[in-house]
Parts: sequence; C-alpha cells; structure tokens
Amino acid sequence: MDNEPAEITSGTGSRDTADPVPIPAAPMGRGFWAMMALLGVLVLLIIYAQVQGVTRSVPVNLTGTNWTLTYYTNEKGTMVPVTNGTDVTLLFSPENSTILGGYSGCNAYSFNYTISGSRLILAPGAGETNSMVCPAPGVMNVETSYLHDLENTSTVQFRSDNLYLYDPVEKPLLILEQTPA
Repeated sequence: MDNEPAEITSGTGSRDTADPVPIPAAPMGRGFWAMMALLGVLVLLIIYAQVQGVTRSVPVNLTGTNWTLTYYTNEKGTMVPVTNGTDVTLLFSPENSTILGGYSGCNAYSFNYTISGSRLILAPGAGETNSMVCPAPGVMNVETSYLHDLENTSTVQFRSDNLYLYDPVEKPLLILEQTPA
C-alpha cells in the first residue's frame, strides 16, 4: 500500500458558463404611482406659491417705517451694492403724514408722496435736499444715483423685510432693508 494521497475527481469536469439570467423588477403598484402623483402636485404648489409671492405686488402700509439702502441702480443702469461706509436711509413719516425723507449719503432730503395700492407717487418738484458736497470719494455718485432712482420710482413691493422700488417698466431701481424705528 502506498501512502500517496488518492486523487479525487468529480463528475464530468464541465461547467455551465452561460450569463446569469436577470431577475425582473417587481411591478410598481397603485400606491407607488399615487405617491408620485401627490409628490408632483406638491412640487407644483410650492413653485406656484413662490412665483406668486415674487410677482404679485401687495399694498403695504409704510408709514412710520425706516429703511437702509442696500442696492441701487447706478448711472450705467446696473444694480450695485452700496459701498461700505455710505449710509443712505429712507424714512416714511408717522401716521397722518405724506412726507418721506432721510439721508442720501451726504445730504438730507424729503419729498411729499402718496401711495395708491403698490404705486408710489412723489409730488413733482416737491423734493428738497441740502447742497453739501461730499468729501468722501464715490459717495456723491451714490447720492446722485439714489435720488435719481427715487424720483423715477413707480412701484413699491415688500418681500422678506426688504423694500423693492421699480421704475414704470418694472425694472428694479432700489432695494432697501428695513431697520428698527
């Protein structure tokens, strides 16, 4: 008897080498499609609500409110942020008054105004400003553009603690942030 291990072989030695057959996915039931439809409706409602909030102007009582300029339209027609250190304010006088005013960077200003719905109407030729020249560079440009934009404002919209002022063709002119009274 030899002490050599015996060789073990199995069957025929051939093996099936065909690609595995994929298992088909389970069909989507009614519950799945109902949830997809509800999700789609929810997305459409969210989009519609956001668009309505952006495009629909609503009357706002601005009397007694204070605002600080954050963006203005410069002489080139481009909306730009206010430079650091330039304070421009807009104040709507308290109840029973039709005066708005504030500080335009170098000078104080005031206008008589009326609001009808979302339309802001400044009395023609009724604006008053001081005539001081600003020593700081660039501030006079901001002031000139701001007062020009304010005089050309036609529509006012309030959204997210910001006041947006538009010209007659709905081009944004000024964006102001509400500040405590």
